[in-house]
Amino acid sequence: MATISFRKNTITQLRNEQGTWMQDHEGKAGIIWNAFRNRMGVTEEPTMLYNLASLFTRHEDLSCLVEPFTHEEIDNIVRRMPVDKAPGSDGFNGLFLKKCWHIIKEDFYRLCDSFFGGNVNLESVNSSFITSVPKHNNPESVNDFRPISLLNSSLKLLTKILADRLQQVILQLIHRYQYDFIRSRTIQDCLAWCFEFIHQCHQSRREIVILKLDFEKAFDTVEHNTILSVMQHMGFPDTWIHWIRLIFSSGTSAVLLNGVPRKKICCKRSVR
Repeated sequence: MATISFRKNTITQLRNEQGTWMQDHEGKAGIIWNAFRNRMGVTEEPTMLYNLASLFTRHEDLSCLVEPFTHEEIDNIVRRMPVDKAPGSDGFNGLFLKKCWHIIKEDFYRLCDSFFGGNVNLESVNSSFITSVPKHNNPESVNDFRPISLLNSSLKLLTKILADRLQQVILQLIHRYQYDFIRSRTIQDCLAWCFEFIHQCHQSRREIVILKLDFEKAFDTVEHNTILSVMQHMGFPDTWIHWIRLIFSSGTSAVLLNGVPRKKICCKRSVR
C-alpha cells in the first residue's frame, strides 16, 4: 500500500513560471522550495489599518486557557492520538508514543512544564516536513499540489494541548456561522445554508447577486503579528499569547520532493 501511494504521489516533472518543464531532481526541488519560501518564509510586515477594538468583543474570562498542565491532561492527548499518521522529521508517530509512553512520559511532562513557564527553546523540536499531495491527475505546477505539514511528535503534543483547551471556549469567540475546524460543527452545515439561501433567492423572484469570496493560500500567507494582535484584542491572556509567539518564532519547515528533504525554511508567516 505504501509503495502504491508513493508511486501515485511521485513528482516526475514540474512546470516553472516561464512554462519550461523541469524533470531533474534539483530543478524540481528548486521550483518547490522557492514557491514555499515565497509563501511562508517571507513577511510583508503589514500595518493594521482596522480598528480591532471595534471589530472584536473583548472576553475577560479566558483564564482557563492558561491553567497549569496536568499529567492526566497530557495522558489523554496521547491516548487520543491516531496511530497511523505519517511521522514528522523525528520519525515518531502516535503508535510509538502510545507503546513507549510508560518509558518516555516523564520527558514529555518536563517539556510541558518548561513550555508552561515560557523558558524553553523550541527550535530543536519545532520543525516539520512538508509533503505535497496532487489535487488531481496530471499536476503541472506547485499550485496543483496540496501541502501537508508533518510535525514532530513533541510539538504536536504541545499544540494539541492548546487546541483542546481552545475548543472549550471557541464557541464564545467566533461567529455562529463559522463552521470549519469546530468539533461541534461541520462544513456540511455551511453547504446546507448555501443551498437554502439559493433556494430562497429563487423563490423571491428578484434580481439578486450572490458573491463567493475565497482567499488564495490563506493559511500559508497569514501574518503571525496579525494573529497575535487579534488574539490580544479578543482578550486572550498574555501567557497564551506568549506561548503562541514561542511556537511561531521557532518554526522551520523542509519541503519533501519524492521523500528527499530540501533545506529548511524559517516560517515567518502561515500556520502549519
